[in-house]
Amino acid sequence: MEGLSQGEVIYIIVLGSLGMFLFIAGFAVFISMYQKRMLQEQEKRRIIELDYQQQMIQSQIDSQETERKRIAADLHDSIGSLLWAAKLNIAYLGRLSNFNGEMKDSYLETMKILDQSIDSVKRISWELTPEAFHNTGLSSSIMELCSRLNGKGQVIVFKEKGNQLFWKDDRALMAFRIVQELLNNAVKHAKANSILVNLNWNSNRLLIEVQDDGIGFTLNDKIRNGVGWWNIMHRSKMIDAAIEVKQNHQQGSAIELTVPLSS
Repeated sequence: MEGLSQGEVIYIIVLGSLGMFLFIAGFAVFISMYQKRMLQEQEKRRIIELDYQQQMIQSQIDSQETERKRIAADLHDSIGSLLWAAKLNIAYLGRLSNFNGEMKDSYLETMKILDQSIDSVKRISWELTPEAFHNTGLSSSIMELCSRLNGKGQVIVFKEKGNQLFWKDDRALMAFRIVQELLNNAVKHAKANSILVNLNWNSNRLLIEVQDDGIGFTLNDKIRNGVGWWNIMHRSKMIDAAIEVKQNHQQGSAIELTVPLSS
């Protein structure tokens, strides 16, 4: 520093400090922009992954619906037709023969079994793919489902209030499948004697409640990972619905599904 005046030294120090400050500021801006870019890239990847997951879920649900339709068609066209043909043949034999005693009892019992089998095939086919859903809509289909299950070991009551919307698109079908799964769970697993299905229509949402007097349940890992609950949760996500489980052990359970309605 010999030969430099005090003013020049101060100038060099200030200039050096300013350069260091600009370097640090520039480096900080670079780091900030880099982090921002990394966050944007992470967000893009997250959105892509979510979209991929949604597509996979939709593909699985579509595959389920396709398989339901195939099985329903096979039941109706193959087994249903065979049972109906068997009933016609036995009825024909009954007209040709004068059955009496045990033979008549056996004939009548066989006809009764065939009638029950044909009804069962029709019921299962309808539950797999309600052929009139897009003509009758959500409300009528749920009411029909409750009617078909009512009296089969339990009492099922269907109630509805509010201004009913004739809802029949794919989102409505998903809502129907959720109610169908909830009813199946209440019948098969909750050991319920009575079940209430309540639809409450509002201007922008539909509240669906399924209540039963069964043994209740808790959302443990086994239930969460089950196929039935998987279907319920993912179908709910696909229609942007909120689901809430309310249960008291030994006093039944109530499940509420809030579905936003599109315009």
